[in-house]
Amino acid sequence: MVNDTRPVVVSFDGSAPSEAALRVAVAELPGRHLVVVSVWEPSFGTAMLTPTDPSAVAYGLPNPDEIMTVDRLQREHAGAVAEAGVTLAERLGATAEAMPARDDDNVARTVIAAAERCDAALIVVGWRGLGAVKARLLGSTTRRLLHDSRRPVLVVRNGEA
Repeated sequence: MVNDTRPVVVSFDGSAPSEAALRVAVAELPGRHLVVVSVWEPSFGTAMLTPTDPSAVAYGLPNPDEIMTVDRLQREHAGAVAEAGVTLAERLGATAEAMPARDDDNVARTVIAAAERCDAALIVVGWRGLGAVKARLLGSTTRRLLHDSRRPVLVVRNGEA
């Protein structure tokens, strides 16, 4: 990978683990262009807008305008988070670009698709350490990246490579 000039994708959501991943990418891959990917999940907004009546018998359908507004706000937030990652990377001396990405399947596959689009040499991701029970219930983006990606994946655990 020393002579490889392809970009590196950093999965970034603004959390401490993703910031650690970004810092390690800058430190360990000097001179490499970073693509900061921040994913938004449009279905999450729809789920948050689905009210129930007090008896929990009937479900009201969200207004389509509300759904579009929530999706727009989530997209804008993902863009702002990705730009914050770019700002941090540049402050640390790297070149970087933001790539907000809509999640239509799961976050790991969305990050993998972003890496495919830019022909990334590597995907860097922070590890949250959810624990076995939470990881099974909520799923683990890191585990899915390791399992599904055909590209190398660097997992930064507790701010260390």
